[in-house]
Amino acid sequence: MTTAIFSVFLLRKELIKTQWIALVLLFGGVSLVQLSQGSSKSTNGVEQNPVLGLVAVLLSCCSSGFAGVYFEKLLKGSSDISIWMRNIHLAGYGVIFGLVGVFMNDQTAVTEKGFFFGYDGWVWWVVMMQAFGGLLVAVVVKYADNILKGFATSLAIIVSCVVSVFLWGFVITLQFSLGTVLVLGAVYLYSLPKPQTKILPS
Repeated sequence: MTTAIFSVFLLRKELIKTQWIALVLLFGGVSLVQLSQGSSKSTNGVEQNPVLGLVAVLLSCCSSGFAGVYFEKLLKGSSDISIWMRNIHLAGYGVIFGLVGVFMNDQTAVTEKGFFFGYDGWVWWVVMMQAFGGLLVAVVVKYADNILKGFATSLAIIVSCVVSVFLWGFVITLQFSLGTVLVLGAVYLYSLPKPQTKILPS
């Protein structure tokens, strides 16, 4: 939802009524799917603050939506810089902040054992998948938009849950099924073609 709102204000994107309905359905469906996953998790006696958690989630949604839409504006508004150069620019900032975080939290371990200690085949596989995913997101944002990326992410959540049934014994509940139906319905609604405005002959 925040991505759509920022798209309207920053990119002047026009959304019709059925697309707004689809976005509301998507929000509800993903919420149901995520809640069905987390409902069985124990808090282990840790005191929780629902209000603080809600504020954190809202801030996260707003910052993520703004960042995604601003990234889309940069990619589509600067034809003189290729998508690959833009990725290198952003990756450079990511490397700097990442290294700062590593040395703030794990400086002793890195100094003693080296930066790549513990990297096995699976770790390198995850690193490569994350790198490929980042490039893929940039391509999607460049040639589609952030709202469609949100729909794709929502479908990916459902697919990963279904795969979890076979790999880790995840139990599909009524809540999960209802959320899945809402997400699929939202994808269908959003993909409907916009009605053409008929020009009456004068």
